[in-house]
Amino acid sequence: MIINPFPNTIETMTRSLLLSAILIFLFCMGQAQAQTSAVDYPLDPLTADEMKKVVQILKDSKTITGNDIFNIINLKEPPKKEVLAYKPGNAFRREAFTSFYDYSKNGVTEAVVDLNADKVLSVKNIPNVIGMGLDADSVCDAIVRKDKNWIAALKKRGISIDSVTHKSIFTGDMGIAPIGHREQLVLARYKKSNMVIEGLMAYTDFTTGKILKIVDESNGFYDKVNLNYFNPDSVKEINKAPKPLIITQPEGHTFEVKGHEITWQNWKLRYGVDNREGLVIYDVRYVDNGKERSVMYRGSMPEMVVPYGSPDLLQAAYNFFDAGEYRLGQGVAHSMSPGADAPENAQYMPAILHTENGVPFQMDRAVAIFEENGGVLWRHDTVSRRATNLVVKYYTMIENYDYGFTWRFKEDGTIDVDVELTGIVEVKGVHRTNEMDQPDKDDYSYQGNSFGTLVRPHVEAINHQHYFVFRLDMDIDGSENNSVMEMNSKPVPVGDQNPYGNAFYVEHTKFKTEKEAQRSVNYESARNWHIMNNNEMNDYGQHVGYMLMPGAQANTFSPEGSLLRKKAGFLNHQVWVTQYHDDEIYPAGKYPASNKVYDGLPEWTAKNRTIDNNDIVIWYVAGITHIVRPEEWPVMPVHHMGFSLMPFGFFSTNPTFNNSNPDFIKKQFKGVVKKQPDSVIDHE
Repeated sequence: MIINPFPNTIETMTRSLLLSAILIFLFCMGQAQAQTSAVDYPLDPLTADEMKKVVQILKDSKTITGNDIFNIINLKEPPKKEVLAYKPGNAFRREAFTSFYDYSKNGVTEAVVDLNADKVLSVKNIPNVIGMGLDADSVCDAIVRKDKNWIAALKKRGISIDSVTHKSIFTGDMGIAPIGHREQLVLARYKKSNMVIEGLMAYTDFTTGKILKIVDESNGFYDKVNLNYFNPDSVKEINKAPKPLIITQPEGHTFEVKGHEITWQNWKLRYGVDNREGLVIYDVRYVDNGKERSVMYRGSMPEMVVPYGSPDLLQAAYNFFDAGEYRLGQGVAHSMSPGADAPENAQYMPAILHTENGVPFQMDRAVAIFEENGGVLWRHDTVSRRATNLVVKYYTMIENYDYGFTWRFKEDGTIDVDVELTGIVEVKGVHRTNEMDQPDKDDYSYQGNSFGTLVRPHVEAINHQHYFVFRLDMDIDGSENNSVMEMNSKPVPVGDQNPYGNAFYVEHTKFKTEKEAQRSVNYESARNWHIMNNNEMNDYGQHVGYMLMPGAQANTFSPEGSLLRKKAGFLNHQVWVTQYHDDEIYPAGKYPASNKVYDGLPEWTAKNRTIDNNDIVIWYVAGITHIVRPEEWPVMPVHHMGFSLMPFGFFSTNPTFNNSNPDFIKKQFKGVVKKQPDSVIDHE
């Protein structure tokens, strides 16, 4: 329903908008205080008090010395079988996992703390790994400022050491330091523009505090280009703003949030914010005629990588493993802006994160939960029903890019997962000022083709790709009897069985082992994957299940055996299926920043475990090739990508339409429509 509640007077409209803004502000402030110290479910994230307790127990036991820097302080989730067996009111395991690093020592130390017994359960040093990105890596500035060769390299370009700051990025397998040393490439940036000085970088060993090698790939392009780089303070509306559009729910929202549990319509689920993975969705159930049916035990996006397509050393090193190297919660999560990142009717929930010295803090408005108008749910003739969706949303910013992650739960049982890409694209300086110009002899190019798009004179936005690895622990009507069957549509050869050339069928192939289930998207055969319960059937003898329906996709351009493919082996396929294991969470391993350390999906699936009639995990690698448009500078408009989990035989009929009562069906098509959730009204 669209109504206009505002009288046509500027004064009244201004007063109404001001009141709305005040109400939104007060609402958000109230939500920011909603985090309590109570824990009532085994998968609830650690509270601030629990994080403090973890650090104190580590100190008291002398597990940490005071020089340690925390990569992660997270809930150590109890074994899945314990969680599934949990009954409200029962006691449950409460443990914390910590990972910390000391510059003076080799490797990372992991410790598990029992919060019920107030003791350290285990301490493990993992040699030759270097953990994750740290604020403490700002030590790079002090190291290079003492090096006379670095100062001279800048001076050769006419740049004073006092006019720059420094940043660093992991070298990974391109490193030259001894394995286990904390080595990074150090880059100089102009203080005024914050732009990287291209072609000059230093392999730097943070463990010894020395520069190992200075690389100067200068292309003769020394100009300090005016990039018109994004400045938040300069943002102004170019066009006249549209008339106000405010989304309200005069009867309140339909969903209910208790702690970390959300109930809405027929859906029940839980959420949490993990310091490494960001938003995690837990224990998704659909209430079908009064019976709770399990759909998914845990859903998250535990790794992503963004490889760049220019052949210079800097861009080759820009293969960021954003979750494993920089984390999607700790340090990069950002509070949402009410009315923009999420609509005015959103309820915002905080998250507890921590600093590198282990001090917890609360980030307000970390997660947005709201109902949205989903368009038309179903329609026939003149009878239609409007859809309302439940949305759980989270934002993170990693270096120059911003990513929004949205889980959308629909009334018909569908789960849509949407990724928003926005922020600032990666650019480099070039000689040309017009796209019609041939690349300069000193610019990177191949057979007259550049490796990016001109977005300003002398400014090239680099071709790159984004890959998001989703881990979907699907439990279709239980966890023990699940399988995956691939569905490919195929034409019947023209002949006696297809005389008119129009017939096609669906070929079903059930996977028995992990290696069989290493698959890729095929749009020509409309390839989908049916995740099903082997023992449960619907009314028509069909296995109850959900279908993984891929969205837009991209194949990697990195060849087998390349440095990226060794580390990001999950790029070998777009769909993987593994037998469930409590510790198999991170598809590129726990510490992908480390040199020549390999772990993850290829190593796990080499065991070729059985996945038929088992507890299984689906891994979906969503990819996009980003050829930047001029319209994406200086800030990129949001681009959407994602996939769907859609019921396939999970119900015997449309769950939003009562098909069992003939009289009800007749009434439906006389204009009587089943009661909807409380109205979401768009005020314009």
